[in-house]
Order: sequence, then C-alpha cells, then structure tokens
Amino acid sequence: MPKQSQNEVDQMVQRARPLNRDVVRRDLIQAVNSSASNLVLKLCEYFYNDGTSKELLCLCGTVTCHYKGSRYNIPVEIWLQPDHPNSAPLGYVKPTTDMYVSSTSKDVQPDGTIVIPYLKNWRHPNSDLNRLLTAMSDAFSQSPPVFSNAGSATPYPTTASMPTPQTFIANTGQPASHSFTNGTSRQQNLESVYRASLESAVEKKITDRLRETVQISNVQIDSLRKTEQDLTDGQRKLQTLINDAQQQQTHAQNYIATIRAKTNEMLDAAQKMSSAGKENSVKDDAVITPAPVYKQLLQAYAEEHAIQDLLYYLAEGLRRESIGLDTYLKHVRELSRKQFILRATMHRCRQIAGLSVK
Repeated sequence: MPKQSQNEVDQMVQRARPLNRDVVRRDLIQAVNSSASNLVLKLCEYFYNDGTSKELLCLCGTVTCHYKGSRYNIPVEIWLQPDHPNSAPLGYVKPTTDMYVSSTSKDVQPDGTIVIPYLKNWRHPNSDLNRLLTAMSDAFSQSPPVFSNAGSATPYPTTASMPTPQTFIANTGQPASHSFTNGTSRQQNLESVYRASLESAVEKKITDRLRETVQISNVQIDSLRKTEQDLTDGQRKLQTLINDAQQQQTHAQNYIATIRAKTNEMLDAAQKMSSAGKENSVKDDAVITPAPVYKQLLQAYAEEHAIQDLLYYLAEGLRRESIGLDTYLKHVRELSRKQFILRATMHRCRQIAGLSVK
C-alpha cells in the first residue's frame, strides 16, 4: 500500500481542526511514514460508550510484528482524541472474519482494545505516535493478539494480515495440523508443547515487566532532568536577585553617606545662622513707645496675631489628620481664651490712649 503524501495528511488535519494542529500534523506524518506499520489516515465518525459520536482522525492499517521467525501484519485502528497529544489515542485490533482475538493476551482486551503499557503511561511531550507504533510492534511480537480460526485450512503467507502460529483445538492442547501414531510420541509432543508454552509465557512476563520498568525509569529520568533544569534556572535567577540586592545595598550606602554629609552641612549652616542671629537680634528697646500703654498695646497686638496663625496651623493639622480632634479642641479652647483676653486688653489700651476703638 503506497504511503499517503504530506498534502493529503494536511487536508485531513485541516478538516478535523484539532486543538494542537501543528503538533498533530507532525505526529501523523511520522506515523504514516513509520517503518513499523502501514497506515492510512482517515476522518471517520467515532461512537463513544455514552451514545454520542464525533468525527475523529483515524489511522487504519496494519502494524508489523515478528513471531517465531515469521513476519505478520496485525490490523489495527488508532483514533486521535480532539486534544491530541495531551490525551492518549485509542487503539483497537480489528480482526478479519477468519481471525479471532487471543483470550490470553495481556496487551489486547477481548473487545480488541489495545492496553499496552506505553498507552497507559502516555505523557506529552515524551510520547508520540511513532514510538507508540514501535511499542505495539514489540508487544505483538512477544504475544500475537490474534490467531487464525481453527477451521481455516488455507496457509497464510508472510504478507498475510494475521499471525499463524500453531492453532490449538479447544481443551486438548494438540495442534490441529498434526496427528500421532502412538502414545509415546503423543506424550512427548504434548510435553514439548507445554514446555514451549511455559517458556513463552515466562519470557513474555519478564519482558513485559522489564519494558514497564524501563519506561518508568525513562519517565523518572525525564522528570529528574526537568527538575534539574528548573533548579538550575532557579539558581540563576536567585544569583541575579542577589547581585541586584548587592547593587541596591551599595547605592543605599552611598545615598546614606550623601545624606549625612548634607545633614552636617545643614547643621553647620544652621549654627552659623543662629550665631549671626544672636549678634543681629532686635532688642526689646529697638521700638521706642512714648508711653507704657502703647508698649502693652503693641505686645498684645503681636501676640494676638501669633495666636491667629497658630489656630490656622492647628486647623490644617486636623484636616490632614496630623493631630486628633481631642488635641485640636483642647488647644483651640486655650488659645481662644487667651486671644479673647488679648483683644480685650487692646480695646482697653486704645480707650486709655485715646485711640479709635474698632
């Protein structure tokens, strides 16, 4: 059967519209061109167990296996889920009319569902269709999932679509194509068949266990590698943060040194201004009044205006929530009382001095 072209695969993928279109396209092209199978991509209706159906991509054809020195092609169908490759595909063995599914196979259920360990351990991005086909070929080579019917008399060539190991008659254990002339020959052949069957079963069990162990080890190795990569990235980010913190600490120390220097300069300047202020301070007798009543009037006037300014700043502090309401009211009461006395004093001094009373 000729391999499908890349253009045909692209058309199928475009019609199916999967979620991960590019990944599905690459995975299907590798599967169609796989040497372990001969598959054709189709777009078919898939029916779920709950009665619903959906159009899915399906790989139909055969998977190659080698059993007891002969080459066989196992008919299979592989259905891709809509979110492939995040979900594992659905694999089925599709026996023809002259075949039946093996009841002793651990890789295929009686209804044809493929349950090899690779499907059970499917993990994206470590799993793909090409490796799945290789795993199917290895599993089917250890234990063929289908056999020819007991009544079939036609021998199958190596290109047939099913394996043709010895077919046994039910409950006898004797090959259908052999007869025995005496009891000794019959017993020897039965023992040989039983021994070969036991060796094959033990070999298959050991191989399956070894394959599962190898796959689990590969998954664990991949997980450890990812953890190592995450730790390396985290170490790199942590080192970057430490370098940034050290640079910020250096800048902060420089800022602190600059602020201290500026503070010392301001203190020196304030001290010089204080010394100059003492030398150039206005003395009490700088303003000469003709009578004590005028001096008292001037002092009361200055104090009243200072109280007025203080009341303004108290109101600003209350508005900005710098002081509490209780503190504001306490100081306002005291200052208002003092302001009232000063205004009464100014009024009285104006009367005594003969000035106009506002």
